[in-house]
This record gives sequence, structure tokens and C-alpha cells, in this order.
Amino acid sequence: MVDWNKTLLLGHRGYSAKYPENTLLAFKRAIEAGADGVELDVWMTKDGEVVVIHDGTVDRVSNGTGNVKEMTLEELKSLDFGNGEKIPTLEEVFEALPEDVIINVELKDIDAVEKTAELIKANNPERILVSSFDINALREYRKHDGDTKLGILIEKEETLAQLPQLMAELRPWSLNPPIDAMAILGVEKTVGALQMARKAGLRIVLWPLNEELYYQNDNLIRLGGLFDALIVNDIERMVGYLRGLGLR
Repeated sequence: MVDWNKTLLLGHRGYSAKYPENTLLAFKRAIEAGADGVELDVWMTKDGEVVVIHDGTVDRVSNGTGNVKEMTLEELKSLDFGNGEKIPTLEEVFEALPEDVIINVELKDIDAVEKTAELIKANNPERILVSSFDINALREYRKHDGDTKLGILIEKEETLAQLPQLMAELRPWSLNPPIDAMAILGVEKTVGALQMARKAGLRIVLWPLNEELYYQNDNLIRLGGLFDALIVNDIERMVGYLRGLGLR
């Protein structure tokens, strides 16, 4: 059983601080290091498979070049994504990780939504959180799956103004803002926004552009427990830090 009620630690693209991001190796190492789950990104291939990769191209993370959506799964599998790792399909990730591991699936490609929903419904949706910056992708996802937890990823302050409408429309489980909001908006405004979301019944899932902000200025302490999950690149560092705060 997945325990969604403790302070969760999710590996950002797996244990991406030490292993090739979004690979089975990075996901397994994240869990071994103490993460409760992993965050990953999905795109659709040319031949209709859902693969796990952050960018729309393979250029940054593999020894090849090209757009993911213009390549077949076989072509993608021929590439090295670091340390000899191959690009995983979403189904391979589901099969590789234990049933009690949380998996946060970020939708990067609206064309991948329907197939992703099918895979999730067939693979213990209780352990899944689906998130996206693309509100239309979340709307599309809800057409195919009315039950799985949804998270609204925040990169613009304007999205907060849409929250009442989006909550009625999408029934999200969480609001997923960046820890970097504290540096941009300031502590008081960030705390106010998170309190508002919490009062509305939303969980808070933090993610970093700059991971150091988790540790600077006692930022997590200043948030006063207004978070339910942290997405991080360096699992072991955060496990140690959370233990010091009594959250592990």
C-alpha cells in the first residue's frame, strides 16, 4: 500500500544527481537511497509508444539526435542514454518498480495522454500522480481517467488566479509550485499562496529549478510544514536534511 499521508520524497527524473536521468537505473537507485517514489516525463513515439524522457529531442541525454515524436521505439532503443542505459517505456517503469513506490508521471506531450491513461489504469493507479504545466493536457487526461490523482504544475503566477475554476474542472489532488517561488515572490507571498491552496484542500508538491533553495535560508522551515512532497535530484542529501528536521 502507498502511504500518501507522510512527507514524501520523490526522485526528480530518478536519482538524477548521480545517474542518467529518466532511466531505470536512476529510478531504482532513487528508491534504494530512500525516496518514496520518482518523478518522470513522458512523450509519444512515432509508432505510438509512451517513452520516458524529459526533452522533445534526444540530443541532450543520449548519443543520438532527433525528435522523439519522429522516431520509432526501436530507433530510440538503439541509443545510449548514459552508462549503457536505454530509454524506458512507461510500461517498463511500472514493471520495474515495486507496487508501493509512488510514480509522478509528468505529461510533456498531449498526444501521449490517451495511451498514458490506459497504461496507468492497468498498472495500479493508486500509486500514480499525473502532473503537467499544460492545463489542456490535464483536461484531456481527465476525459480518459476521472479518478487518478492530478497535480497542477505552476510556473506562472497567473495560474494561481485560475485555481478556483481549475479545481472545479479537474478535481486536482495537488498544486505543484517551484521552491524558487520563495526567491521570486518572497517568503510572505509564497506562504500566503500555499496556505490558500491548503485551505482549498490541495496538497503541495514542491520541485526545484535551483535545488540549493531547499537548503538556503532555512526555506523549508520558513514554509512551516506547508508542503506534502519534495521533488529532488540528490536523494541522499535531502534524506539527511529531512531527518534533521524530524520529517524522516
